[in-house]
Amino acid sequence: MVDGFLAEIGKRFAERWFVLLIVPGLAYVAVLYGAVSLGHGHAFDLPLLVRTVQTQLTGLGRDPVTVVVVLLALLLAAAAVAAFVRSLAVVVERCWLLSLRGRPITRIGRRLRLLDERIQGEYHGLRADLLWPRAWLLLTDQQRLPVQTARTGIDDAAQSYCWGLLYLLLGVAWWPAAVFGAGFTVAAWISARRHTQAYAILVESVIDTNQSQIAAALGVKLPHGVITETEASEINARLSKGRPSS
Repeated sequence: MVDGFLAEIGKRFAERWFVLLIVPGLAYVAVLYGAVSLGHGHAFDLPLLVRTVQTQLTGLGRDPVTVVVVLLALLLAAAAVAAFVRSLAVVVERCWLLSLRGRPITRIGRRLRLLDERIQGEYHGLRADLLWPRAWLLLTDQQRLPVQTARTGIDDAAQSYCWGLLYLLLGVAWWPAAVFGAGFTVAAWISARRHTQAYAILVESVIDTNQSQIAAALGVKLPHGVITETEASEINARLSKGRPSS
């Protein structure tokens, strides 16, 4: 039973890896090939692209070893590009959250800052950034699912944004790629904002509806049934562990 379970997990992981990495990576490598083959002057000359592909495939067909090597090289190139995009997406998300002189520079950053301000305003200075990791541990799998979905949506949007940037760069060799890349980055940015809005609402809702459970888990009593200034100060002090709470 255990072997079967592990085999199923491995199968699903392989399928997800293929879909998330290889497929978009191969698509980009294919567009890159087309861009280099056509250039700006023959941007939509599909017959020329077909003839170029046929000529190269004919040459490769005479040597099976070369075919295998080329296929492996394509897979490795696709995986490398996709891995680069995943790493770049982390940088992009951090850029979205950058602040200049204490003020977020993007709407995504401002929405998450507003979340923290709303929690502090409602609960007398309670620090959402300190509280949320602990509150998350108290949630059931069913309660976590919508939050995870929203958070995954932000990650996926960041990756889509990075793919758009790569296609924009490819526009140097083939201008239609720049048009596609621009549309992709705009769509990804809109998606990131939408998922960030959903994520912020869900986090705030979790804290609103679970404050008694959260306080109990931290050993803080709520005489009034809700977090007041006294309990907020106690929770902040306990979670900051001696560090400044502001």
